[in-house]
Amino acid sequence: SSDLISEYNIKIISLSVNIGDETYKETELSNSDFFAMLKRISGSSTTSQPSVGSFVELYKGAFAEGYDEIVSIHLSEKISGTYATALMAKELLGMDNIHIFDSGSSALGLGLLGWAAAEWAEEGLNANEILSKLTKLKSTTELYFIVDTLEYLHRGGRIGGASALFGTLLQIKPILYFNEEGIIDVYEKVRSKNRALQRVYSELERALSSNKPHRIAVIHVAAEEEAKTIAAELDDKYPGHEIRIFEAGAVIATHVGPAALGLAFHPWPLEV
Repeated sequence: SSDLISEYNIKIISLSVNIGDETYKETELSNSDFFAMLKRISGSSTTSQPSVGSFVELYKGAFAEGYDEIVSIHLSEKISGTYATALMAKELLGMDNIHIFDSGSSALGLGLLGWAAAEWAEEGLNANEILSKLTKLKSTTELYFIVDTLEYLHRGGRIGGASALFGTLLQIKPILYFNEEGIIDVYEKVRSKNRALQRVYSELERALSSNKPHRIAVIHVAAEEEAKTIAAELDDKYPGHEIRIFEAGAVIATHVGPAALGLAFHPWPLEV
């Protein structure tokens, strides 16, 4: 969210959303504007990764500001070419002090890792220390999400192991997640959205049974009231954990559609 980006001076490399003949950086487009524009065009939106040049420009700009090292955290390489493009930019610059990290996830699965890394950087950890901690935190970061329809994921080619469900299930609300390979897959098939949410809650409860404090992100696409209800329920049931609501941006919205909901969480602070 903009407050965290500002607080920790996180540099953003924006993916783009293509709507009709127009292309917008995600950072330039609110979800409300995005969906309003979709209604006015025929066809659908698509997304595209940043160019190598935009990565080079961002990296050079950070060094020009006086930074010594860069930890660059990105979408799972199995669903986007962004990670590979970042590697290409690093090779072009020929600099060993740029470190490219594959989150193996998306949305707040990626976002929680970026947030943690920014806190560690502020504490004075160097890049190698941050990367070591990120690797450990990545293994304990979980993301589950529920979509109203698989149509958007299918259309965008991001559906991975969930592709077998498309066109065959009308009332099923599959719980999706990123598997160990960083591919979107089906965690479980559930008959209703409410049951799907309850199943996701059970995964959170299993994680919280460790009695470690957790950072929990409630994620939504154009479903703010539902997200507020979920956050309030979790806050009431699990006091002592950090719970925040985040709205996924237009790139995620393109692939999951409106009314998608998710939970991302991991132990925080990380125990060494």
